[in-house]
Amino acid sequence: KKHFEQLKKEVDEKKLKEVLDDFKVTYAYDAVHVEGTNSITLDEAFTLEKVTSDSKISELEQKELLNHIKAFEMVIDAVEKKVPMSEDFIKDVHQQILEGIMPGGLYRQMNVGLRGSIHQPPDYVKVYDRMRRMMDYLDFEFKGSTIEKAAYIHLSISKIHPFLDGNGRLGRLMMNYYLMADGYLPISINDEIKEEYFDSLDQFKLEKSSKKLEDIIKRLLLKRYEEVNKELEA
Repeated sequence: KKHFEQLKKEVDEKKLKEVLDDFKVTYAYDAVHVEGTNSITLDEAFTLEKVTSDSKISELEQKELLNHIKAFEMVIDAVEKKVPMSEDFIKDVHQQILEGIMPGGLYRQMNVGLRGSIHQPPDYVKVYDRMRRMMDYLDFEFKGSTIEKAAYIHLSISKIHPFLDGNGRLGRLMMNYYLMADGYLPISINDEIKEEYFDSLDQFKLEKSSKKLEDIIKRLLLKRYEEVNKELEA
């Protein structure tokens, strides 16, 4: 397994940029599809450049996809500029996810119930405290590996459900922030593994265990490196 920094040293910079730019679109496509609410095809995703009213794709679905590409770019930019993880950064990325769709970047002011979930999010009055405690733990107490840290922030955001919408997409972006900040390639959760992925979220909510998601991350990282190496050698 090669770290991303090593890959950058070994290959043509322009070709690597093309591979990573393509991945942004694939990542955004997977992100809006895994929760089953967006019908854009992957081919349509690659041709979509701006929201237009004369498309057969709804404006909402267009916005969801394009917003997510921009949110992913925000995370990449933050990693490159060494912007530290913080609640403000989390809110800024969330605001971009929901730009032009609904107000984003604000913790929920009401209780929510998740249909079919075996765990319900905490009362909204506890969200501020839970998010602050999550950040304090990550900043000052966390002793695990990068993969464990990436899994923990995603699982915590999923459990706290700090916003009315977009928590899953946000959690996956924050997971990738920690991976990329330590030199790993970003990974994407797609429809093929969504049942296993949702099981990993439930495992954390019920057992406080992040092992299932850590295993998924490790497997996807290996797959991602193999794919990138193959694309760069083509």
